[in-house]
Parts: sequence; C-alpha cells; structure tokens
Amino acid sequence: MKIFTIGDSISQGFMSGAAARTDLSYSTLVANLMKLTDYQYPNAWGSGGLPLNLEKVLRALAKQFGSDINGLDWVTALPLVNRLLDEVEDFYERGIGGENVPDPSGANYFPNVASQGFQVADAWLITPELCQKEIAKSNAEGGNKDGTFALPNAVFYRTALKVLNPSLNPAFNNCSQIEWLRRHATETQEGVENVLLWLGANNALGTVMGLEIRQTPNKDDLLCMPPDERRQWNLWHPKDFEIEYRELLDRVDQIMQSNQNSNWQVFVGTVPLVTILPITKGVGSTTLIKVEPDFDIEASEELSKAAKGQCVYSKYYTYFFRDEEDISKRDMAYLTLADVLHIDDCIRQYNRTIKALVTEKNNQLGKKRFHIVDISRVLQEIAYKRNAGQIQYKFPDFFDLQYPGVNTKYYHADAQGRLRQGGIIGLDGIHPTAIGQGLIAYEFLKVMKEAGVADSTDLNWQEIFNSDTIYSHPIPIMQELYENEELTEFCLSVMEKRQAGRKKQLQK
Repeated sequence: MKIFTIGDSISQGFMSGAAARTDLSYSTLVANLMKLTDYQYPNAWGSGGLPLNLEKVLRALAKQFGSDINGLDWVTALPLVNRLLDEVEDFYERGIGGENVPDPSGANYFPNVASQGFQVADAWLITPELCQKEIAKSNAEGGNKDGTFALPNAVFYRTALKVLNPSLNPAFNNCSQIEWLRRHATETQEGVENVLLWLGANNALGTVMGLEIRQTPNKDDLLCMPPDERRQWNLWHPKDFEIEYRELLDRVDQIMQSNQNSNWQVFVGTVPLVTILPITKGVGSTTLIKVEPDFDIEASEELSKAAKGQCVYSKYYTYFFRDEEDISKRDMAYLTLADVLHIDDCIRQYNRTIKALVTEKNNQLGKKRFHIVDISRVLQEIAYKRNAGQIQYKFPDFFDLQYPGVNTKYYHADAQGRLRQGGIIGLDGIHPTAIGQGLIAYEFLKVMKEAGVADSTDLNWQEIFNSDTIYSHPIPIMQELYENEELTEFCLSVMEKRQAGRKKQLQK
C-alpha cells in the first residue's frame, strides 16, 4: 500500500458540516498526483452527508427564496429546513445509510481511515464493535426517533463505523485505525510505504465550538477511561496530550518496524491553532501580544507577525454572526482574551511535544523516518485577522492574480452571487474547502518530495478551484446570516440548545 491515512474530519474530507468529500481531501489529491489507482475511500454519503451539509441547506433556501428571505417567507423557510433535516435523519437512521447496511462499494477496508471527531487516543480506542454498541445504546434510549429539527443520533459512531468496517464483517470488528495499519503493514506482502498521520485538533477544537474550556485534570488514569467519559473534556492538558501522543507514535513505530515494506516513512501533521478558525470572531478592542512560537522562526526570512510571535488578539471571541453587543444582551457563552491565550498556549505546547517526540523517534531509529508537516505554522502565516491582514504565506503561483482571491475569513457572498471573502474554510467555519484541502495537500507534498517520496508538488489547481462549488458558484443568500434577524435568532437558538444538551449530558 503506497499511502495509508490516519486522521480526523479534515483528513476525511469533511466539508461545510458533513462527511464527506473524501474525493476532494488532501490525501486523495496526493494519491492522485502520485497516480495511485488503488487509493479507495468512503464515498457513499447520501443526503449530502452526515450529519448535515450546510451548503445543501443554503442552496435549497436560495432556490426557493432567491437572495432575500423576508419576514413572511421565514414562516415557510423553517419547514423547508426541517424537511431537509428529516431527509438526513431518515437516510442514516432508517434508510440505506443505516448502521446495518454495508457500503455499496463492497470494500472490506479503506486506505483512508480518517473519521470526524477523532482525538489522538481514538486511533486505538474506537473500534467498529464499540461503534455498534454505542449506536444500539442510543437507539434504545430513543435517539433514533423522528424529531423536529433533529439530526441523526450517534453521529460520531455512525461515521466511524462506515469508515472502519464498511462491509460490516464481524472479522473486522476490532479494527481501529491503528489495527488497520498493523494489518496492512504486517499481514500483506507489500506492506505500507507511507503513512499520513494527522491527529490532535479535536483535543482542543471543542473549546471554540462550545465557547467554553473544560480541561483534562492531568491524571495518570486518563488513558484507562472509556471514550464516552473522555469526551467530558474539550481541552487536553499539555502533559495529558504528551502521554497520549507518545503512545500514538510508539504504536505506529512498533508496527512500522515490523512492516513488510522496509522503505517506510511517516508524515506527521501538527495541530492548528483552533482559535484562528472563523467559526469564532474576535470582537471588541484588539491587542498585539507577543507569544512564544511553536516553530523555528529562523527557518524563513520573511514571516508574518504571527509567525514571529506577535499576534493580534481581541477582547472577546464569539460566533461569527454575532457582535460584541450580543454578549451583553444575551446570556450566551463566549471566550475571553485570557481563554484564547490559554488555548493557544496549550496547542503550541502540543506542537513542541509532537516535534520533540518525532526527533526522539528518528534518533532511536538512526535515520529520518518520521517527518513533520507543519500545518500549524502554515495556518498562522495565512490567518487573515491574526495577522491584521498582512499575509506572508507563499501561495502556489496559480493563486497570483486569481480573482476573486481567497483568505481565512468566514465565507461570504453578496446578493448578486459574488464572493466577497473567505474561500479557504467552509460554511461550518471549521473545515477546509476544496481549495483549503489543496493547500494542505501542497504542504504534505513539499515534505514528501523532500523525503524522496513524491516527485512533484504540481497540483492541478484549476481543477481544484473548479471542484470547489462554494467558490465557483457562490451562494447568494449568505448575507441573510448577517442581515436576517429571524435567521440569526434561529441560529442562536440552535447554539443555545446545543449548549444546554451538552451540559445535560455532562451532568449524567
């Protein structure tokens, strides 16, 4: 096997709130450039994907109401949204996308086993057997009953099951991501030549999704806890992260040293600063703060302020469609400057840990087998607001004079369907667009070329831009998220319900 991918939603190709366009993910782009014909991936995500394709919803609204939803139209807009949600719920809970229906491709496994929501330890903790148990448990508790504005239940486990055991063969019920790597590397004649390994973002991402910090207690027994208990936290203490990431690399290293392919390499992605993602927006006064970078600033002659450790931070951080006055008017969650600085400090320490452990592994092996792909650095260099608009990242030449240009701001198109900002991060404010996935592929390819694995970094950028539908065909109803009070109130109420549900679950 030429490439095997272990990762989370980004590696899976999660876009605009749904799994998954794995055909557009960075690892697929890498495989295509290397002319691999056997790089299969899950590609049977019906009803737009799991749990909800925001692009599908917004395009349905635009088709019915154009670029403007007035007050009376909103009465009929809500039932339309509910019908779309019902379609997804029916497909994955009671239809051919259900947990008891094998993948129509007939595949027993996929070389890409990335799945949404995976934290570092999930690489060996989450198995198809566990997924089936958790789905059955949720069903027994009534989670699969039809509901108003409801999404499929047990989304995390449903997605993982489809990825880890597409054939639903009981022989593969114990196949975690790590176990699949072991099988391919040690039990097949060709082994595994290259591993793309990128986990860690979900050990911090929940902080910006829920606008609160629940940090792990830094106890030695964390690894012994079952996955559902571990999800009471959304920010790993750096020492807890180090324990789990060391375990991850130890497991991968042990497997690869028994690999049938003696010329193996592992390409390790660093953890992005999740506070840069446009799901949150900095509001209030701004401050230029000097921080300690998590990479060698001498590696490049020209770096952005963020890369040099000088970052623009705001007084508060809230959801992208809200303003500072909303924080005082509503009893809603938000992050303070101190919160965001703490989250960033933790993630920077994660990345120092990853790099130190990779160096340690290479020293033990006596040669460079593990390679760092510093996606965290790239995002810091490309982040629009964190750099006060002064971007220093060196885009591929195709991006020069490309119109409209792209940046990391939240996606926005005007009523005439012209892209006004964004283009790198999708509609959920978290996951890359097809163009964003292309940039990640470009960064992996640069390191793989240096390691002698890839011959070129020349991606077909025109094809990538054309495949990015929210770029090539902007959504004219986007301004409603900013101007339509009813839609804003609806989004806020969804956020409130999600917060209440999370707190209720944690109290059980």
